[in-house]
Amino acid sequence: MSANRTPAAVASAFVEAFGRRDMAAVAGYLADDVVFESPRTTLTGAQPVLAAMAEFAQVVAGVSIVAVVGDDERAMIMYEMATGPFGTLRAVDHLVVEDGLIVSDTLVFDTYEVRKAS
Repeated sequence: MSANRTPAAVASAFVEAFGRRDMAAVAGYLADDVVFESPRTTLTGAQPVLAAMAEFAQVVAGVSIVAVVGDDERAMIMYEMATGPFGTLRAVDHLVVEDGLIVSDTLVFDTYEVRKAS
């Protein structure tokens, strides 16, 4: 991963790779010690984060980026995930990026449809 990529560019590429279910590309954006927080879990380390993302990606048909903003250290990206079992989920990730890698990912989305399906 190139250290000169802006956090906004990293955020867009990361979410697009997830939407394609390209977990090899997703892995390339994660720092070894990444911390991931979502309404459903908190994980530390690239392997646990990647495993959780790969599991959820199985129900994702695609993503559509709504907006992305960032500065030299952070990005916030809003996107819509088309899923089979949950319909379309609107999500926002707040990412902290160091040397082109995501060190922190805080994901926020309305969990109603996911909880309803459980």
